[in-house]
Amino acid sequence: MACDEEKPKCRSCTRRATPCTYTNSVGLNHLAKAAQASSPYSKPEPGSGFPPVPYNHDGFVLNGNNAVQANSPLPLAPPSPLALNMPHLELLHHFIAVTSEVLGVETISRQVWKSTIPQIALSHDFLMHSILAVAALHIAHLRPEQRRSYWERTAMHQDRALELQQEAMANASRDNADALFSFSLLVVYYAFASPKVSGSQEAEEPLAGAIQCISIIRGMRYLLPPIRQWVEEGPLAQLLSIHPGNMKSNHSFKDHDTELYFQRFLVLCSTSSDMNKTHEFEDIEQCAAAASTLRASFLTAESVADGGLKAPPIWHWACRLAPEFLQRLGKLHPIPLVLVAHWCVILAQVRQYWWIQGWVDHTMGQIQKTLPREYHEWLDWPMKKVQEQRENWSREGERIGSS
Repeated sequence: MACDEEKPKCRSCTRRATPCTYTNSVGLNHLAKAAQASSPYSKPEPGSGFPPVPYNHDGFVLNGNNAVQANSPLPLAPPSPLALNMPHLELLHHFIAVTSEVLGVETISRQVWKSTIPQIALSHDFLMHSILAVAALHIAHLRPEQRRSYWERTAMHQDRALELQQEAMANASRDNADALFSFSLLVVYYAFASPKVSGSQEAEEPLAGAIQCISIIRGMRYLLPPIRQWVEEGPLAQLLSIHPGNMKSNHSFKDHDTELYFQRFLVLCSTSSDMNKTHEFEDIEQCAAAASTLRASFLTAESVADGGLKAPPIWHWACRLAPEFLQRLGKLHPIPLVLVAHWCVILAQVRQYWWIQGWVDHTMGQIQKTLPREYHEWLDWPMKKVQEQRENWSREGERIGSS
């Protein structure tokens, strides 16, 4: 069955859990259409209530003084060197003043997002477009009454960022290594936040959002090695210092019951009758490896909490998954679904951040509806832990509010 080239993601490829040849390599969902490079004007849908916004051919919004009427036969005049692009300045200011404070989970990371990365973006258009896209996405999240307008700007900047990043990645070097690394992080935040902000979350096929996020996180695994040495020698080296691979973890859980639970869980993932029926022994190995890596991520998260960091390494597990695991997840096989439900426990520890708000509950709900009933007992532990974290955050909020 051929790719039907349907956006945001073709249904044929989704049903077969195969990579879509029509989407770009990052595979992001975009509900809004990209601005047409051949036209200086965006074209909102009829009846949307939003007037057309003038763009130049690089995808940047033009100052109103340089706009040309839509029915004008004259070509778009180049903007004056003195013209200020207020829409871009608005987004950049918001990113530096507001968004940067709610991206990084550590003080060291927040300072990098606030100062270092915007400075790097001044020399790399693809990173600047990505920054503006995430800023617009954040504003759309904060201002529901203006969500449509800012989502259109989000999609336009993200499309342009992806286009320019492909060329930069093909020519990776010391000069653009930090920009590529920063971009890869922004794309992950974008992937988690965009379905809810755009309104596509309820319309997507089961687990489509989770599969997309995992796929993008896995992409970092291939992007980083060629540029890692340059990043380690540059201003973003401190971000690599908090990578899970650089953190020590315990060999077993402090809580004996948790240790016993994960021992049973590893047995389930290694001997599932569902997989034995199909004799797909390679898949059994992949799920067993995924379960073992997930246990290691929980141990690292427990050790990080003891060390005083405010959030666990939430992407470590997804980054190490094999492509075969994603294929089984796309087919909604039980063991991958149960594993993602357990990953949600780690993600729930950062649920206060805007870019992941609602993601855990939505994904857990989809898994509960999709998972065969005989496996539902394996949702009890992750659902209990997510509920405990929800109650802890609620109590913490009440404590702060009363202080």
